[in-house]
Amino acid sequence: MSYADVEIKSNSKYLKIESGQPHDIRLLDEDPTELFEHQTDTGSAKCPGMDQCAACQDGDYPNQRFGANIYDHNSKKVLVWKYGGGVAKQLKAIAETLAEEGRSMMEVDLKVDATGSSQQKRYTVTPRLTPKPLPEGLGRQKID
Repeated sequence: MSYADVEIKSNSKYLKIESGQPHDIRLLDEDPTELFEHQTDTGSAKCPGMDQCAACQDGDYPNQRFGANIYDHNSKKVLVWKYGGGVAKQLKAIAETLAEEGRSMMEVDLKVDATGSSQQKRYTVTPRLTPKPLPEGLGRQKID
């Protein structure tokens, strides 16, 4: 096997989307889980709530994030998708349009694409017209 033939496997339970490498996903949770996180030097830290959080009491308010179990058609795995307000607005608009048609977010696949990198990364979510079948008996990941 050459270096070019090495298959790099990801063991993360989180969906990671690189620029120019879109993923087709299906939401598995009826409702997203709301998360609040503080940005730290080492990444992000869960906010325990304003009453119990030293960072909040110092005026460092957390970022609102969301999490949902998804089935990633690309990797054929159940993963957790954590996303921010920009993606949440796109999902809300899609959900509202589907509701007008009597449909649910659980019935459609979504194409999620990224452009840019690091802090400049932007995501675009587009509903697919024809959903792909899901495997039976899918489990769920814990969203923390």
